[in-house]
Amino acid sequence: MASGELRIGLIQLRVTHSKAENLLRVTSSLESIEHCDLVVFPEYCMGYPTGPLTREYLLEIGEPLNGEFVEEVRKKSEQEEFAVVLPIHEKAEGSVFNTSVIIDRGKVLGGYRKVHLFDALGYRESDFFGSGTTGVLFTIAGTTFGTVTCYDIRFPELVKSLVMEGARVIVVPAAWFRGPLKEEQWQTLLMARAHENTSYIVAVGNANEAFVGRSLVINPLGVKVLDLGTGDRVGYFTLNDDQVTEARKVLPVIEQSRTLPKISFRHLND
Repeated sequence: MASGELRIGLIQLRVTHSKAENLLRVTSSLESIEHCDLVVFPEYCMGYPTGPLTREYLLEIGEPLNGEFVEEVRKKSEQEEFAVVLPIHEKAEGSVFNTSVIIDRGKVLGGYRKVHLFDALGYRESDFFGSGTTGVLFTIAGTTFGTVTCYDIRFPELVKSLVMEGARVIVVPAAWFRGPLKEEQWQTLLMARAHENTSYIVAVGNANEAFVGRSLVINPLGVKVLDLGTGDRVGYFTLNDDQVTEARKVLPVIEQSRTLPKISFRHLND
């Protein structure tokens, strides 16, 4: 590959209730995947129950960062010499966190704990998970990535903050629930986040029947360049960092944001 290019593998996994089965499918996919610099799995890939999600289920299958699930993937990452974004149910600090673990060629760099829990549309993720408080960036092959999880994409200030801190690609593991117009919302939000931040978006959806799947790559001008549709799928895309640089030249919103003075407001009825 040319300098500044990174090959990304998107694993759109049909997750089941069984942690053991999901781990086997995760490790098998890492053994069979074509060479990549970074492989991304969907949210809830450790497991999702056949019925409603419960705290009891999460406490039963959750693990710390040094548990078997992460360790098996860490070993594959070392053997195959690529990085992995692996969402897990992380047991820590007396709670369970919805955490995306970052592993680079066998080294666990840490994890991003989902900040915005999905308390909307009749669902309350905060009944099951603790909330994270810190954004996370990481660098693979010289390119800086930020990561958010699913519902986080409805909060543009979080994505913008990652980009202002240096991210050129935003990775989005997700389990986007099915529902009226939900696929349209998913695509629209991702395209908006890419365009307004002149950054790549790599979004990997859960293929369980409760979710839409629809893993996408969006280029830095907000154009969809890969769509995996539904079902168990594996996709590949080569990111070109030069495209981020070029987009930020012709649409300098990041530089303009950095130089924007603090805006005051006044209420015309006062």
